[in-house]
Amino acid sequence: MLKLGLAAFLSYGFVSNMSYSLCVSLSYYIYAAKSSATPFLPGNRAGFLAVYSGFFVANNFLRPARLAVATYLAPSLEAFIRSLQSRLRLPRAAATALTVLCFNVCGTFAAMFVGIQIAALASGVPPRWGLLLGGGP
Repeated sequence: MLKLGLAAFLSYGFVSNMSYSLCVSLSYYIYAAKSSATPFLPGNRAGFLAVYSGFFVANNFLRPARLAVATYLAPSLEAFIRSLQSRLRLPRAAATALTVLCFNVCGTFAAMFVGIQIAALASGVPPRWGLLLGGGP
């Protein structure tokens, strides 16, 4: 991984974020399906976190697999950064920052949102996103 440099580090971040996004989505589904309630309500968060903690622990045992996937993806991520550099005529730092924004930030939020939406549809319990932002039901 060290030989692959920054691309390996960024690809590990992406793979890890996707892995934990899946864990959050599965936790949402399990909690919502059993309780028929959104875990976003303040009184339900402890129960949801109990489910999520099990996935969190299991996910740590999968770290070698995440490292392997990240190592596999690192050359593609490096190629993507170089492609941005040449196509958009960006310096490497800007192309890298744009890659981080696209994959590690926007990609993570998108995966989390889509995963929770799918879990909500499967469980029949809408997420009520406003509760996460401090809004009312």
